[in-house]
Amino acid sequence: MQSQKEQSQKEQFIEDYTLWIRSAAKDIAFALNQLKPEEVRNIITLSEQYLKEPGSMYGMDGLENARKLTPSKILLLSTDAVVFSQSIFLRMPSIFDYAVAMNRRYYLGSWYSIITLNRSYIKEASEKMLKYTLEHELLQKGIYEEALMKTETRKFTPEEKQKISDETLKKAIEKTGITSEELARENQLMLKISYTSPLVPKPFAESALYWFMEKNLEGFGDYGEASRTEKEDAIGKKLNSDFKEWLDFSVEVYKTFLSDIKKELNYMDYGYA
Repeated sequence: MQSQKEQSQKEQFIEDYTLWIRSAAKDIAFALNQLKPEEVRNIITLSEQYLKEPGSMYGMDGLENARKLTPSKILLLSTDAVVFSQSIFLRMPSIFDYAVAMNRRYYLGSWYSIITLNRSYIKEASEKMLKYTLEHELLQKGIYEEALMKTETRKFTPEEKQKISDETLKKAIEKTGITSEELARENQLMLKISYTSPLVPKPFAESALYWFMEKNLEGFGDYGEASRTEKEDAIGKKLNSDFKEWLDFSVEVYKTFLSDIKKELNYMDYGYA
């Protein structure tokens, strides 16, 4: 049972996040207006498909270049979307963090470690860029999972997340040997893709991934890892229960986000109601 304080904090978060996502929708609609009409229509069509069938956001196509660089126990998935969230680097409402890669570990009877990659990024990135991106995700994965298994209630502040990101980026650069010129090209590629791909709020991207896993779980048996201890199993069950409480909210916030974007585009004569 949630305490009154916890319920109040949850309600405040929902209110604050909803206000932020509506503000984000206006900024993103403005950026979309810089694209060609057919590009905008393609993005909206994909976004509507994600809302209708969240699991359709992910698949296993176009992964050949990345699969050989990924540990065998990591389930690699692809998507046309780019995930965005409130920036941990600049705490301003109109500044977003974009991610062409996302890693998650879900408990669905067993533990499943997943990395998702944007299809355009896989296609256009050099092998060194792919190595760097995957290494960064794997390093972050290790830090967050270690902290989680020590205490399932551990929550990181934006400052701590920024420190983890900075430290793992540095290690990824050292491990892969990527040059400053390649890093600059990688950053340019990521920005280009973020401007021309469907942008999906992080909560909905995580929920869509969860539903994709649930639907296709039988085919992913080889990727499941059993809990090592009873405590780890209990943490997994609690995490799964807590996560499911936010699924409906993630859909509603995405619905609001997409509706607001379409309204803004309608004002710009794209014909969306």
